Amino acid sequence: MSTLIVLSPLPTPLVSQWLSARLGRSDFHIIGAGEVSEPELAQALGEAELLLGDYTFQRQIDEAFLASAPRLKFVQQPSVGYQHIDLEACRRRGVQVANTPGVNDAAVAEHTLMLALMLLRHALFAHNQTSAGAWAQQELLWNQGVYELNQKTYGIVGMGRIGRELAKRLHPFGTRTIYFDVNRLPAETEAELHVQYKPLDHLLRLADVVSLHVPLTDATRGLIGAKELALMKFSAILINVARGECVDEAALAQRLREKKLAGAGLDVFSHEPIATDNPLLGQENVVLTPHIAGATAEVRQRVVEMAVGNVARVLGGEAPRFVLNA
Repeated sequence: MSTLIVLSPLPTPLVSQWLSARLGRSDFHIIGAGEVSEPELAQALGEAELLLGDYTFQRQIDEAFLASAPRLKFVQQPSVGYQHIDLEACRRRGVQVANTPGVNDAAVAEHTLMLALMLLRHALFAHNQTSAGAWAQQELLWNQGVYELNQKTYGIVGMGRIGRELAKRLHPFGTRTIYFDVNRLPAETEAELHVQYKPLDHLLRLADVVSLHVPLTDATRGLIGAKELALMKFSAILINVARGECVDEAALAQRLREKKLAGAGLDVFSHEPIATDNPLLGQENVVLTPHIAGATAEVRQRVVEMAVGNVARVLGGEAPRFVLNA
């Protein structure tokens, strides 16, 4: 009987139910990491062949972890991100790793748009003032200023699946959309998406709104620091829905305090859950959300279908899909 360890905070009865429905049988054993003691988990890992990874990224799958799971053959990460998994270490040990690509593209694009509109319209300030019984109409109109997305220059950093979904949604708003990516799109794709390529420093100088849609790599860690922020207009907005480590949070907070940036919207942070001393906390011109851009009900359904379906394929003797380290 195969053993599956679930590292994510998912109810194991539901996982068992989903797998049984896919396989038409229940000849497997499931253990939830959060439902047993650490010694019991260590013992279970010694027997486990399959692993459902941790979508909170708290449990690392590295060389030390793999040494404690000598029979492990397959890791299914129930998310797009997998920065907590050492793919090369897994490859050396013959452990295949798969993720769930594309499940949250539309959700993250929508969340990005929401943050941009909230910041342009000072929606959070307007809500707080109005719900407290204040009528801040004049202050919003004349002191702070509310703005349209229409005719703004929007800069997309990272034109992968999410970046492209965002570009599709920006066109009806009437934006001039520019983008930077290490791999420039073909001319026909640029025309289809109504986007123009710009080097990163040019994009930062030109854009009224900049949003990040890049994976976390050595090249993107600290991608937006003090130097890059200094290139942006004082009236510009920065949005990060990629990974927290892509932005120097201290430099961003200082820029905002000095009124050298109009606002920022962040769904991801260098430490999650967000640290109580994070310099971005408490600033009026910032909208913060707890890493939920891709966490809609529809996304959860797609993740379950893809991740559990892939585990079922392996249990059924088939090759897994979406392998990252083949």
